[in-house]
Amino acid sequence: MSDKIIYARDDNYLIVRLRDGDDFFETLLSLLKKEDIKSAVLVSSVGMMRDVELGWFSGEEYIKKSFEEPMELLSLTGSVNETEEGKIFLHLHAVLGSSDLTTAGGHLFKATVHQTNELVFLLPTNINLKRLREGEGLLRLFPERKK
Repeated sequence: MSDKIIYARDDNYLIVRLRDGDDFFETLLSLLKKEDIKSAVLVSSVGMMRDVELGWFSGEEYIKKSFEEPMELLSLTGSVNETEEGKIFLHLHAVLGSSDLTTAGGHLFKATVHQTNELVFLLPTNINLKRLREGEGLLRLFPERKK
């Protein structure tokens, strides 16, 4: 985890600010591990990203496209889940805007923070968000009430 990360947490929220150059997934996953957060819902996000990889699922595979240039983070939604193996899984979809005011969107596979990313996560107190394989082998969401 970057020593530059700024965050605050209470029982209901995790608010994070990532800095320029941070590997988005690596930094965020390190923080989630440190804070022992396995279930969360991303409710707000702003900032910029570069070296992004987005994907569109064809029903059989992801068709991926990379974007090197800095892009505005217009929308980022999704959740933090725990897999059957106990690993943290980030299921995130992004819409990014380029300098010519066009957009690109899809499943977020990788990104580097450009300037800043400001993220707000809701931490469900009585619900676990599990991500399990179903049917054709895709990871699907299985929310369950904590016992």
